[in-house]
Amino acid sequence: MREVEKILLSQPETKYVFTTSGGSLFGTTTNENILRASSTINLKQGTNTEAYIERMSKALEQLNLVNVRLRLTPGQVRGIILNNSPSVGADVDVMLQGRDGKTLEQAGEEILSILDEKVPSARFRPDADPRQPEIQIKPDWTRLNSLGLSTLEVGQTLRTAIQGSIPTQLQRGERLIDIRVQLDPDSRQKISDISQIPIFVNRQEDLKLADIARIEGGKTPAVIQRINQRQVFIIIGSLVEGAKLSDALAGVQSVLNSTPLPDGISILPSAAAMSNQEIQGSLGLLAGLSVFLVFVVMAVQYNSLIDPLVIMLTVPLALAGGIFGLYLTKTPINAIVIVGVVLLVGIVVNNGIIMVELANQLRQEFGFTRLQAILKAAPQRLRPILMTTVTTVLGLFPLALGLGEGGEFLQPLGIVVFSGLSLATLLTLFIIPCFYVLFSRK
Repeated sequence: MREVEKILLSQPETKYVFTTSGGSLFGTTTNENILRASSTINLKQGTNTEAYIERMSKALEQLNLVNVRLRLTPGQVRGIILNNSPSVGADVDVMLQGRDGKTLEQAGEEILSILDEKVPSARFRPDADPRQPEIQIKPDWTRLNSLGLSTLEVGQTLRTAIQGSIPTQLQRGERLIDIRVQLDPDSRQKISDISQIPIFVNRQEDLKLADIARIEGGKTPAVIQRINQRQVFIIIGSLVEGAKLSDALAGVQSVLNSTPLPDGISILPSAAAMSNQEIQGSLGLLAGLSVFLVFVVMAVQYNSLIDPLVIMLTVPLALAGGIFGLYLTKTPINAIVIVGVVLLVGIVVNNGIIMVELANQLRQEFGFTRLQAILKAAPQRLRPILMTTVTTVLGLFPLALGLGEGGEFLQPLGIVVFSGLSLATLLTLFIIPCFYVLFSRK
């Protein structure tokens, strides 16, 4: 990790790096694992996170660390969950399920290596830490029963020897200092040392641990993950810079379809893929609902269906502009984009309302035809429409650029509203007068 830290700290965008080795921390909870290390990287304001991750990933690959997997993932906004993946922050996930843990792990490692090779649009890693070495103590139950020992007594003896116990305290003034009793660290490093731990029977040191148990080395999973009470192997992936989620999901599905799995191993539906499908489906529903509500409110106010219909023609223009902006910036459709679409529908109709409302007033006051009224109203409303649009667009411009703290998270919203409102305003000045007159002739 020192070499990794050295590379990270040498970058001009890096503000500071906090590294944890030998396990992980979550609040006050610690998880010991000598094979695990992690670094939290704080970047300077204005840094492009995706570009930084892409560059650092290539730099870390040059270290050529054997049997070590290094992955950089962007931080997440706390409290906001954009998909239902069991792993927070995963763009793509693959979940294998089975009964035999070793077979499941072997199948997962095979799928992981194929994904690394055939799906370049994402970086993959196992969600759980690799197996870590341990000393396994397997008691001889017949021997324990004959001696009248319980597993609790043996466990307490081992805990005192290895972790230590506090039988008493020493008082120093007003303070109480714990006195911990445990074996010397040099006397508990090897299996041969552990096997010589004395086991007391009737307060007499008659036995060693090796006399009542089989002691051997082994490896155990750092954590056993289960879904619906069955063990799973979860692979998570993060998109590379500029990659599309749809391409990554399609690549993953292609690998899963073409890779045979051992008996007893099945594939669970991808939570990330299901969330993406739900988002795509909800886009049409939310956009349609917002359009319907806006139309109903205007129909009640105008007591007519023609004028609201003319005004609502600004909505497809705005959607076309929003989609065009997403295409130019290569921004994928996500939950933030949907929020921007709903916001855009409510804003863009204002320009049409301003123009149509004045045209109707001129018809009532002066008896103009629809053509005469709109020819008078359009020039008079040109200045207010441009002023409101320019001020709104300029206000959204920093958001569309992703400036400021957390700007990248809300950038898709700014792009949708900025591009949609800009294009819709320009076309509204020509489309609305045309359809205002056209509908009057039918």
